[in-house]
Amino acid sequence: MALLLLVMVVFPTDGIQLGSFKLEFPSASDFFSYKVEDNTNKIKDLQELFDSNIVISEIDSTLIKHKLDSLHKYRKTIQITDKGKPALHRFFDALDNAQNKKVRIMHYGDSQIEADRITSIFRNELQNKFGGNGVGLFSVIDVAPKMSVNISYSENWRRFSGFGQKDSTVKHNKYGALISFCRYAPVPSNNTIPDTLHYTAWIKLKKPRASYSRTKNYNQLNIFLTNSLTAVNYKIEADGVVLEEGKINANTPFQVLKTNFSSTPEEITISFEGKDSPNILALSLEGNTGVVADNIPLRGSSGTVFSQLEQTLLSNMYAHLNPDLIILEFGGNVMPYIKDEKQAIEYGNWFKSQVNRLKSLNPNAAFIVIGPGDMSVKEKTEFVTYPNLEFVRDALKDASLSTGCMFWDMYEVMGGKNSMPKWVNAEPSLAASDYIHFTPLGAKKIGEEFYDNLIRMYNKYKGNPTPKTETLPDTTNNEH
Repeated sequence: MALLLLVMVVFPTDGIQLGSFKLEFPSASDFFSYKVEDNTNKIKDLQELFDSNIVISEIDSTLIKHKLDSLHKYRKTIQITDKGKPALHRFFDALDNAQNKKVRIMHYGDSQIEADRITSIFRNELQNKFGGNGVGLFSVIDVAPKMSVNISYSENWRRFSGFGQKDSTVKHNKYGALISFCRYAPVPSNNTIPDTLHYTAWIKLKKPRASYSRTKNYNQLNIFLTNSLTAVNYKIEADGVVLEEGKINANTPFQVLKTNFSSTPEEITISFEGKDSPNILALSLEGNTGVVADNIPLRGSSGTVFSQLEQTLLSNMYAHLNPDLIILEFGGNVMPYIKDEKQAIEYGNWFKSQVNRLKSLNPNAAFIVIGPGDMSVKEKTEFVTYPNLEFVRDALKDASLSTGCMFWDMYEVMGGKNSMPKWVNAEPSLAASDYIHFTPLGAKKIGEEFYDNLIRMYNKYKGNPTPKTETLPDTTNNEH
């Protein structure tokens, strides 16, 4: 302790710069003045963030069983240009017709939305209000399992990602809308498949238990795939009954296997057999009408991968999905690498090019960009906002508004600068101890706030400023 105290006394206040690294040490006054907040101070701080008079009800998920006060009103969290309004209004009009056709929302993001966090919250609210069932798109193998999907598969399946450190055996960029594919046979090294090879594989989908009632019920299974070198046999069973079987032809650039159910099966089994494997781009469980909201997490991505993908396959898949709204939630992963405003602007320009590419592939879709939330880095004994976070936020906002997208400022929703420690120290905690990611309860709060703002704009467009409290009854009779 004496040695540590000596270091505190003699260590330079501004730290010691060693090349690109900087060593810092708390001063004696910093160390001895630091104290953990007691519960009284914690509650006092939270009163600045929350409106304690409004309590939200519990959701029907077994993963989240807490109540939390609604966030305090915040400023300038939503911005949209006039040229972005027509697309958003088309989306609102589509919601009004959701009982007759599907309304698809594709929610892309980084690890902040993994496990169906945030998406599952506003999906449930929208499905309750406008109709719809199922979880939407998901991969055979996800980096983080979704709480809304109950999937198992044979041990020979592998996942191949189209961003980050890609597998060197994949010599193409045909990854599709989830920017990944899965297969059970090795990637062929050439165009010849030996006749001696033979593979079998299976996927099992069971009704999820820890999820919302509308997510647990669905009427339709879709399998998105490509196939190249050899034909592959497939079979789809529901509760032991074969519903469909057939052959996926060789040289199939894009195909969707579609199966409908009169009632939600307890278990679906998908089997494959042949000398090679198709590339499974995605699976989906959906209703026949209503809102479908896809949760598409891209761990480690900055949202700048879309222009690098093979555009023909991507275009074909988007044409089939026909999204009405695309949400892009990125920015967090670049934070440690942005050193100044200039680099933030460069990132914003690159992100803008990605938005333009996606808009060209989805000309009828509305776009919403969600900026990064507050993220903290430790500065001596305190956790403070990343020094260039607001530059990144502003760059994404400029990219959004200049391309006719709506921008939702999650940073301001959380409370702005240095708000993350309040989320971490909340009772119960709303953010993890890494001072970056939300806890399930924090993700729930963000999802509710996003939905509330979206519905507020919907009601304003419809000339109904007072939100209706009633929702559609869950009329799906899919339980056995």
